[in-house]
Amino acid sequence: MARLGKRFKRACLKRRPLEDLVAIKRLRGWRVHLGVKHLHGPTEVTYAADELVVVCIVRNGRPYMESFINHHLSLGVKHIVFLDNGSDDDTVAVARDHEHVTVLQSRLPYKKYEGAMIQYLISRAGKGRWSLYLDIDELFDYPYSDVVGLSAFLGYLNEKSYTAVVTQVLDMFPDRALASLAGQRDEPLKALYRFYDLSNIKRKDYSSRRNVVANDNIKKYADGIRSTLFDVPFALTNHRLIFFDGKVKPGASGRGLHRVENARLADISCVLYHYKLVDGFQEWAAQVVREERYNPELTLRHYKKYHEVLEQNPGIRIKQATARELGSVNELIDNGFLVVSEEYSRLAGGIEKENSAAQS
Repeated sequence: MARLGKRFKRACLKRRPLEDLVAIKRLRGWRVHLGVKHLHGPTEVTYAADELVVVCIVRNGRPYMESFINHHLSLGVKHIVFLDNGSDDDTVAVARDHEHVTVLQSRLPYKKYEGAMIQYLISRAGKGRWSLYLDIDELFDYPYSDVVGLSAFLGYLNEKSYTAVVTQVLDMFPDRALASLAGQRDEPLKALYRFYDLSNIKRKDYSSRRNVVANDNIKKYADGIRSTLFDVPFALTNHRLIFFDGKVKPGASGRGLHRVENARLADISCVLYHYKLVDGFQEWAAQVVREERYNPELTLRHYKKYHEVLEQNPGIRIKQATARELGSVNELIDNGFLVVSEEYSRLAGGIEKENSAAQS
């Protein structure tokens, strides 16, 4: 056995780095696949072409759960799949109270297995349908969602043969200093954190050799209010709404679904309301740094900086003079944060006229 071990070690040393990465990726994929447990809800759900599944990896997300589930189900989402990563609060218990929810669980360390977990969820829930991949502190919305139902929205994407949509992160915050500790009860996120700030968002052209971009007015965004407060760069543009048709795949950067390849990007952009700057943020940042929960680069560049600034100024006020109070998703079109094409605007206008005629 000792001789065999030496032979194996020498063989590994001779292998090229790319082969090592592929082998590691395959091994992690199998470990996730074999180790996932089913805790709640249906194991299989049938989806029509104009129906959406939301997928979320979560750990200790109790304060966000009700807002997350209720918002997306009320938006028209058919089903939500949670992959719990070993929560020790009431995250799973809250999810169990909902009918249109499935809860899976993997206790493998997120720092090493994030990519494998995402691939597992794509394979299990996302192939051949529209799927939306979110963090528990994100709420999704799309232009004219008050008029265009989710099925009509997805129908538009299908009709145009799009396979992904650009989603822009918008940090939300309150009109007060943040409390040091998070509540463990339901946090009505949209009511408590109503403000946003566009003043420090940097924009550049969306140039990509890996995707087909349908609307040149859609830009890549970076920085924003977190960069203003903590002096670190942030990418705000990603691609969380995806139709995995066998050609689209996550980008090779290893950053989850911040990037995709081989996609036909829609002629509109959508928003991810991001509730990072909330009560308990200081406590959370300290815990992430202490446990090194995420990959080293993220911990070093972001959470360590969060922790450092909040230690020096625990009563930091997020709301600046340039902040705005959110009225509806449609104001983000008016102020240029979101982009819509003329064709999509005509669709929304037509539906609005039909609704008005039906009510008269």
